[in-house]
Amino acid sequence: MDYFCRLLIFDNIENGSLKEHLNDPLKTPLNWRTRLQIANGVVAALEYLFLFSEPPISHVSISSSNIMLDENFTPKLSDFGLLTGGSSVMMTQDCTGQENCKIIFQLGVLILELVTGQSSEMEGSDLIEWIQESRFFSSIDKMLDPDLGNNYDGTELKSLLAVAKLCIKSWDKPSYTIPQLFRYLQKETDIPQH
Repeated sequence: MDYFCRLLIFDNIENGSLKEHLNDPLKTPLNWRTRLQIANGVVAALEYLFLFSEPPISHVSISSSNIMLDENFTPKLSDFGLLTGGSSVMMTQDCTGQENCKIIFQLGVLILELVTGQSSEMEGSDLIEWIQESRFFSSIDKMLDPDLGNNYDGTELKSLLAVAKLCIKSWDKPSYTIPQLFRYLQKETDIPQH
């Protein structure tokens, strides 16, 4: 009987997990540019996995604890599975199934973690309630990670939070695809205003 396995091999991950950088007071805080780079990198990786992975992916889990950062703070997803002969579910690029909606929702929570510096595992429900408030933009300064100080671009921050809001809404109402979210983050398409 022939056996083979697929291994996920990373380059040296010098900077550990994103969670460590957001929650460990001994780590140097991430600046705004790095946080944007991580958000864009995660969405780009998801787009690749959804559209181009061969074999197709069967599951992905997005959280700050399983996003690893290399020496340039390029994010690497470390928790996903590839479709094998025994797998029966293939992910699609749009939010048509519960698993896909879950991934997009997790992406929204991750973006909130990047902006606030709060851990979704401890305070995720508070973050979700905040982003769902109709006037959440007026309270951004209270929720923003204090480590950022005033060193961020206000327009970019609002765009990032608007994408997070779209992702959170996708939990129970499928609306957006990973490629659409990527184009919003890249400023190639205007973010829908609700």
